[in-house]
Amino acid sequence: MLAAVLLLASACGPVARPSEEPSSSPAPTASSAVSALATSTPAPSVPPAPTLEPQPRVTREIAGTKFAIVDGPADLRVEALLSRAEEAAIAVTVASDIPAVERDFERTFASRPVIYVFGDTTSYADGFVRIFGYPRAAADFVAENSVSFFEPSLRLIAVNWDAVGDRRPVSAIRHELTHLLTLDACVPRCDLVPAWLNEGQGRLAEALVPGGEWRHERVRYEAASMAATGTLIPLNTLVSQLGWNALTDWAGYFKYQEAARAVELLREDVGGSAPIARVYERLRRGQNIAQAYAALTGRSFDDFVASLPARMRAAVPAGPGLVPVAQVSYLLYGFPPASTITVTVSGPSGSESSPLVISPFGSNYDTIAPTRARGGYTISLQTDRGVFTVKLRKAASGDGWDSR
Repeated sequence: MLAAVLLLASACGPVARPSEEPSSSPAPTASSAVSALATSTPAPSVPPAPTLEPQPRVTREIAGTKFAIVDGPADLRVEALLSRAEEAAIAVTVASDIPAVERDFERTFASRPVIYVFGDTTSYADGFVRIFGYPRAAADFVAENSVSFFEPSLRLIAVNWDAVGDRRPVSAIRHELTHLLTLDACVPRCDLVPAWLNEGQGRLAEALVPGGEWRHERVRYEAASMAATGTLIPLNTLVSQLGWNALTDWAGYFKYQEAARAVELLREDVGGSAPIARVYERLRRGQNIAQAYAALTGRSFDDFVASLPARMRAAVPAGPGLVPVAQVSYLLYGFPPASTITVTVSGPSGSESSPLVISPFGSNYDTIAPTRARGGYTISLQTDRGVFTVKLRKAASGDGWDSR
């Protein structure tokens, strides 16, 4: 039963694209303009272009909640309390996510994915009760600990738009679509899919969404920090979904970064235009992940696992270190786990210093608070190994960023 493999496949951490169409009317030439001036017949006036009214929403009440039914490659149901602009952003996201996931697996979805997008955490939790059939306690737990969710037994995706809508580019839906297509790609041997491969592929799909390169940076730096501090979680403990789900708090976040990086290196070794499709083709034939890796690369899977720490460390400059991430965020990595350092944030309104306890995996991520003024900022870390600094620029007051 696949639920043993894919149970609780959420996209949480501890926790647009305007289309421009060319005009169909050619520009007037110089000769036609002169001809028009020479004639004694006045040119007819051109009526103003009509203002296009938005198409009326097609809505449906499902289990007591009103949804807008959105055309496209998915059966997309957007809670009607969300605006038309939000609905459009969701539709564009789904329309780009589906072909991207299909390219990774070199297969199409067997049927149109069914995606419910809820407006806030309350309706998200209610949806798990009324639509997914969860007991209230389970629904509340999932809603509090995820921003999106895939239920394999129902083949349904749920999204909390209030939690993901400002995390641009939106990536949570691609994560869940990856889980859904995995369900097709692994049949009839879904029991051979280790949790780290399933979840790591989902997180890597998030990190590779165009415009989300900062997420990919975090995957690489945070996995490297785990490797440098000797805190990588053994892959053989991340095989069962129950074992995966048991890791919470800091480990509940960093397990995703490690798994995503391991999947990225696995794909690099397998090679080809769609390496993950080649892996799943072997799993469907009854080979486990070690056998599939050996058959596709000619190398031992034990050697792959043994090489992971060194390969992860080699992908980034040796730590400890401090790097800018995205617009107004920064990441420190490779510091002694659970040690305390002093962080100083200097900006237009002065400087503030405060102690920071390093995570158990040697890496922390933070962002300049939205309430701070616009302008240049210097982040400084005072440690027994020296001072580390990075400069950031806040473009506008109120700027915030995804702090995952």
